[in-house]
Amino acid sequence: MSAMLPELRASGFVIFRMVCNQIEYLLLQTSYGTHHWTPPKGKGDARNDFQMYGGSFQDRAAVVFLPSALSCWGLTDPEESDLETALRETEEESGLTELDLRILADFRKTIKYDVRGKPKTAVYLLAELIKPDTPIKLSDEHQDFKWVSLDKACELVKHQTLQEVLKECGAFVQQNHT
Repeated sequence: MSAMLPELRASGFVIFRMVCNQIEYLLLQTSYGTHHWTPPKGKGDARNDFQMYGGSFQDRAAVVFLPSALSCWGLTDPEESDLETALRETEEESGLTELDLRILADFRKTIKYDVRGKPKTAVYLLAELIKPDTPIKLSDEHQDFKWVSLDKACELVKHQTLQEVLKECGAFVQQNHT
């Protein structure tokens, strides 16, 4: 009987800002694979995860084409909470820090899916960019970013599971934003 593989776990933020009374969502375009669009999301130290699944750290670009188009990397470090992972990855991928964000603590969306035959859980939190003109500083993992409406965000991400997350964020913001 084969040993059960540990579940992969990811955490990230759906980040929005208010511009002229309109809600815009931050999407990052990956610099690898199909160059898909995603919110900032990620994991802890990738080296252990790739070795665990038979790859090397240098192979990472070949194995992170996530079928649900959820953003780069994707696993939380066992030592980190989902919030800590989301904050760290957001800073690494976009340059935005905890001081730039107002975290909406009442929102949390968890989705489950398979990545290359391995079970994965992704946890999305929600945050508002406090100063809408705060610059985005992309990491090498991304080649572009856009602030877009909910409809445009759903069009760009293409994958239904992430569209559903974005729509739930949109509904939450509409109902709870003051």
